[in-house]
Amino acid sequence: MLQVILDVETKKTFDEVGGFFPDRLGISFVGVCVREGTSGKGEMRSYWEKDLPELFPLLEKADLVVGFNVDNFDMQTFVPYYSADITKIPTLDLLVKIKDSAGHRIGLDAVAQETLGIGKSGDGLDAIKYYQTQQWDKLEKYCLQDVAVTRDIYDFGLQKGHVKFKNKWNRLIECPVDFSFTPKKDAGVQMSLL
Repeated sequence: MLQVILDVETKKTFDEVGGFFPDRLGISFVGVCVREGTSGKGEMRSYWEKDLPELFPLLEKADLVVGFNVDNFDMQTFVPYYSADITKIPTLDLLVKIKDSAGHRIGLDAVAQETLGIGKSGDGLDAIKYYQTQQWDKLEKYCLQDVAVTRDIYDFGLQKGHVKFKNKWNRLIECPVDFSFTPKKDAGVQMSLL
């Protein structure tokens, strides 16, 4: 099973584009981890905006694209760049899975701190600043760290069946999660001799 874990960084903030319009933000950088199967460190890869035509065939081949808020954010940022239907690519959104279990949204850093003992190296606004100030190395490093954290949370949840975070009362919560994925079967015409 070809698995791609990804994180997208953008050029602009939502304030700059007039609201929650991920497709208007412009992509500065995409970090991915590519691996066969559902374990192992995988191969980290970097894609700048100009490299997106090389990324899309990989996403199309993937059996699963994993991310944190991948459905409502990352995949939506691809819309202006991608000529086909981005929703046809199979995704697993860890944020949605955790929210479904916990009953509310929890940030990647909050989950990473308690589940893995490590966190993000900054926030999305830092990535936009790195882009605006042309600090390419910092932008790449920041995004790839988010990819690694996302991969490790996915692996932990898949193996242990839970993730951890602190609630608003600073109490440690062990939140059950189901990160399993069943590919959708193509509903095409079945050819049979029967």
